[in-house]
Amino acid sequence: MRRKTRPTAKLLIAVACLALVVGLGCGLISRMNGSASDSVDEALAAIGDDPQAALEYLTPEGDGSVDGDGVWVPGQTTVDRWTMLTSRDWGKHAPGLDALTAVTGAASSFRNRAPSETDPDVPTTADARATYACGRAMSYFGGEGFTKKDFTDTMKTNLAVVMANSSQDVSTAAARRSLGRGATSAGLAATDIASLIYRFGDHQDAMTTLATGLGQYHHNKLEEAMNDPDAGKGNLSNEYRRVAASSFYLQTLSEFRFADDKKKDSEEQTTTVDTSLSVLNAVSAAGLTALTDEAAAFTTGSTIAKPLVSSQVTDALGTSTGDPYTGLKAQSYAAGLNYGLFSTDSDKGRQRAIDTAKDHDWYHEDENGNPAIDTTALTGDQASDAVTWMNDQVTNSDDKGVLNDLEESITTGEDLGKDSAESNNGPRRT
Repeated sequence: MRRKTRPTAKLLIAVACLALVVGLGCGLISRMNGSASDSVDEALAAIGDDPQAALEYLTPEGDGSVDGDGVWVPGQTTVDRWTMLTSRDWGKHAPGLDALTAVTGAASSFRNRAPSETDPDVPTTADARATYACGRAMSYFGGEGFTKKDFTDTMKTNLAVVMANSSQDVSTAAARRSLGRGATSAGLAATDIASLIYRFGDHQDAMTTLATGLGQYHHNKLEEAMNDPDAGKGNLSNEYRRVAASSFYLQTLSEFRFADDKKKDSEEQTTTVDTSLSVLNAVSAAGLTALTDEAAAFTTGSTIAKPLVSSQVTDALGTSTGDPYTGLKAQSYAAGLNYGLFSTDSDKGRQRAIDTAKDHDWYHEDENGNPAIDTTALTGDQASDAVTWMNDQVTNSDDKGVLNDLEESITTGEDLGKDSAESNNGPRRT
């Protein structure tokens, strides 16, 4: 059944539009007050949990069009609305920023969604409109007009939803050097992305929310690459390089935040960083299907509809508490086995990697005798054991070459992610 926008939300959107007109007509864009400002506050508060109403408020479907590149070209009403929102004196409306970020988070759930049999009621313009809204929000909250001190916990978790549903932009910023880009494909400045993550990088639920969305993005890219009939070790290595770049980008930005808050190497930093990276790695391997409905709220299109709770996500995943870097390497080795990238015969009398792996408790096969390792179920000890297996037991030169390529790609990704966070495209540390 098609979800209908609530009548109250529709009414408040209309009232908010009237408030905008009044504000513009009186020359009060930057300092709206009285009933006009109250109407905007009420409209935002009413639609923060209604993605369709939120998207319609931020980017009205009838006010703009999609160009030949799939980019939303806004009309004057949309431009004026964003001018009002980004010029407003929010100091007089403290709860208003909580409400605005909730609205942008809800609208972001339409990114990368199109009408389909499983998601039939999505407007054909929804992805383009949501992408526009997310870009405006990330530029605004990641820009010079805010500092980390301006962010409430609610703002942090809501904006993490926006970033999670904009994971292609985060991934591009993380691997910027190798892609030859100073900005994302949508033209959003990489420094705005880095600044926004930095500003909520001390919040465990926010970082877990971003890590979940980013993990799903990489999972989709990995499946797409490896489902190609001509896929080989180069495809898998490239995807794990991108995962590693994203992982170390998030780690570096979060560590910057804790260091600047005089909490470097604190237990809070360790827990926040290790949890978010473990979640990112686990979801990139298994996808959101590894999460239960109780753990998080996802749309039919597998985007995130509202902030996630870190403990619920980790409980659902059974995420390892071991070193995330070791876990990522182990997962890549297991993926190589699962995708059948290792040799099918011996190499000058040496055992195949798959034969030596069978002696370990992390190795499993399906009913046909093919490797079927649950990469998300690897404990910290099992991940360490898999790395030891790679270093000490694999002697088949062809198989060793596959494993070396995977390890090298992760090391390269580490350098990329750190460099992107530390470069002049890194965060405004304010």
